Amino acid sequence: MREPLYNLIKSTIIYKYDLPNTPQSIPKTIFSTENDKCYSISNEQALVEVIYNSIIDYSFNEFDFTKRELEDLHTIAFQERVRYNEADNEASKLRYGFFGEVLLHCILKLFFKTDTLISKGYFYDPLTKGEARGYDAYHLIEENDTVGLWFGETKFHISYTSAVNDVLKKIKSSLSDGYLNTNLLAIRKNRENLNVEDSKIKIILDDWDKNPSIKIIEKLKEHSINLIYPVIILFEQSKLGYDESIKKIPEYIEKNYKLEDYDLSIPYSVFFIFIPVEDVKKVKKSVLEWIELKKPLI
Repeated sequence: MREPLYNLIKSTIIYKYDLPNTPQSIPKTIFSTENDKCYSISNEQALVEVIYNSIIDYSFNEFDFTKRELEDLHTIAFQERVRYNEADNEASKLRYGFFGEVLLHCILKLFFKTDTLISKGYFYDPLTKGEARGYDAYHLIEENDTVGLWFGETKFHISYTSAVNDVLKKIKSSLSDGYLNTNLLAIRKNRENLNVEDSKIKIILDDWDKNPSIKIIEKLKEHSINLIYPVIILFEQSKLGYDESIKKIPEYIEKNYKLEDYDLSIPYSVFFIFIPVEDVKKVKKSVLEWIELKKPLI
């Protein structure tokens, strides 16, 4: 990540506290196996700048940056790496998924020190002009003999209930051998675009390509590979303030959902990242305006 963008993100997205938070009497969600993380936004205009400038990093692997100028990559991203159509009406544009997915990418890279396994932009199909399916990020952390696949999810809605519902209505399928297998197939198909050299997961995918009969989930187990599923919820902050905005979410989840067993054979972790935003629509509209104006990149 280029230094000006790194510094901008660091000064814009501010860590507040973990959940459970005893002083505020806020528990973590019933779905979380790890502590949830809560962040605030220092300045919404800076958040617009973060999203706009991070689209390249979300859309391309680092090695692509040496081949083209940033301005060219930014233009190409909107042509073939993210859903964006000038002819769409405003309502359609405000529902684009890249707003949240870009921030998921930034937060994982900056605050959790992940490496990008492959940029999500490689999975977008310009012919269908729809959102790329699958997990919202494909990152990893590889330490010694252990690999953590950070395959995350993000929702950026005005209503936290809408964002939470979108995630939890499909969490059982997202955390399953079948869904993981399908996503790994998509990565294997794009293995020439993997962003890491000599990674254990790259070796496994290459072996799977040579011998498609192997059971890939069993291979993941054999090599001590875990799935980490971070879920970012960006939503409009309540007039009651930051803490009350956060507190409502675990309460809502516990009241409306029950924890289920997942059909996932490898070890996994789940946690939420909550980020209240003062005016969600304003942020998204500003990003769209910057795109139309082709504002200079940092």
